[in-house]
Amino acid sequence: MEETDRAEYCGIGIRGVAIGIDSFVWIALLFVAIFLTGVFTGQLETGAQGIDTNLTGTPASIALGLWFVLALGYHTVFEWQFGKTIGKALVNIRVASVDGSPLTLGSSLIRNVLRLVDWLPGLYLVGIVGAVVSERKQRLGDRLAGTTVVSS
Repeated sequence: MEETDRAEYCGIGIRGVAIGIDSFVWIALLFVAIFLTGVFTGQLETGAQGIDTNLTGTPASIALGLWFVLALGYHTVFEWQFGKTIGKALVNIRVASVDGSPLTLGSSLIRNVLRLVDWLPGLYLVGIVGAVVSERKQRLGDRLAGTTVVSS
């Protein structure tokens, strides 16, 4: 019997709580991206009030792109190495391959790149519908990566 056959598939509720927790990590990563971009573009100012940067135009686009890479990397690496992000760990769920094999870097990357499609047209609508109609409660990214989210 496959490992995921014995596990309880997780629906959108608990997964939503995990992503809500992970959104705090995303906010921290946004600050990191803004800070790093400010440092490398010379737009980081320090003063009596603290550290400030006012990014516009190309530097703002660079910071947004860097944030995207950091957030994608966070999910991809944590799920590949540990089977879970901080949010998933706190609610006792994890990502697993549907065949019971360990997650690969490729499968983790696929499921997380497709998170962008699952967000469409907003508020994770494609992902929610995909999970609701799936026997294994898989969103599109999970289906294409051969993964599912199960209880730890």
